[in-house]
Amino acid sequence: MKERRMVRMTCSKKVFSTAAYLVLVTALVSCMAGKHLTTSAADPTALTGTYTLLLYGCHYSDDAQNVAFLVSESSKYPLEIFDLDTSYKVKTGVPAQQALSEANSFLRCTTFRLWKTQLERIPDDGGGTIGYELRPLYLPWEFGKSDIMLITYSLRHDKVRVYIKLDPDAERALEASGGSGRSSGDNR
Repeated sequence: MKERRMVRMTCSKKVFSTAAYLVLVTALVSCMAGKHLTTSAADPTALTGTYTLLLYGCHYSDDAQNVAFLVSESSKYPLEIFDLDTSYKVKTGVPAQQALSEANSFLRCTTFRLWKTQLERIPDDGGGTIGYELRPLYLPWEFGKSDIMLITYSLRHDKVRVYIKLDPDAERALEASGGSGRSSGDNR
């Protein structure tokens, strides 16, 4: 009899623990930073109209954490970079091809060697386009890989928040070489 009672108590504890865990996970998921937006490859000839150009990084010569965002001035959502306002520059009313050209030039501010740049479309939640991301792809021997940026987009409260981090392997490579790369949590 005692054994049955112990088995029931153990089962009850497991059920309670599982239920508590599910409630906690559900609460955490509901507090997440909004709807995740996934970028996709873009054709530079698709850029038309005028853009707000956000130029992130390039504060010193060996800064590798650089990226440019071209936000369509007709976008229904503004783009907000999750960092200090001094970590990026903003230019408004820039024609499409000029914005792309300025973004490409900006990404070449570093002493690290670029292989090429990569243009990605930033979608909205209804099939439209918020804008574009232009990121540097470095020569693979600079950091052990070409793409060293971890950039995520979250749509919440009628704005898109951008989170920018350096890939941990690239960060270690920078630190090992004595470079002055920013740490992942550094918001300057």
